[in-house]
Amino acid sequence: MRDGAETKGAAAIFRAVRERICTLELPFGAVLREVELAREFGVSRTPVRQALHQLAAFGLVETRNGVGTLVTAGDPETLADIYELRIRLAGLIGELATGPCPRESADAMRALQAQAEALPDPPGARAFWQVNEDRHEIVNALIGNRELRGLHDLYYFKVAPFWFALYAEAPEREFTLLLREIREMVFWLEQGDMKAVANMQENNTAMAARRVAAAFGRGGDEPEIAQ
Repeated sequence: MRDGAETKGAAAIFRAVRERICTLELPFGAVLREVELAREFGVSRTPVRQALHQLAAFGLVETRNGVGTLVTAGDPETLADIYELRIRLAGLIGELATGPCPRESADAMRALQAQAEALPDPPGARAFWQVNEDRHEIVNALIGNRELRGLHDLYYFKVAPFWFALYAEAPEREFTLLLREIREMVFWLEQGDMKAVANMQENNTAMAARRVAAAFGRGGDEPEIAQ
């Protein structure tokens, strides 16, 4: 029973710390300490260690001898490479699709649209993050190829600190763009057109890459985007 509780604890710690990294509460270079996390979550160091191992597998943290566990997500040096790969992955969603979008996905996205439209403009950072994550989960569940689904999910979280920084800089603009994306996604999901959904993902990711590159002052390293 204790092992099951520890595993459940590790999963909860993983999700909580991942969100803190993605929303810049724990920025690039921050040090994570097992003892402090164990005390905060009221668990032993075992589930904390398990959570940190999983975060490392996602490429969000790295353990270094003599230093500890450091947040590695959000490193500007990785920006261009991550976005270039994420754009390509979005295109593959349509190429590997084997059927139309399920109706329940369109219903879920429409419900999310109503939820987002009821928020203040702009919403708080936490609400913005949650809407974005819910949108991602709906799209990710559409991907039939399991390997692609895993990679699409992985790189969503690796890139999150970059686009969340855009929200911190210009919340009204980023919330307006997110609402527009959700509304367009509802339309194409209701048509059942997976290729159009994939094209939307690809185009919106490419636009985000340009905004992030400009915000980080690395225009020369902007990802190459096939038109």
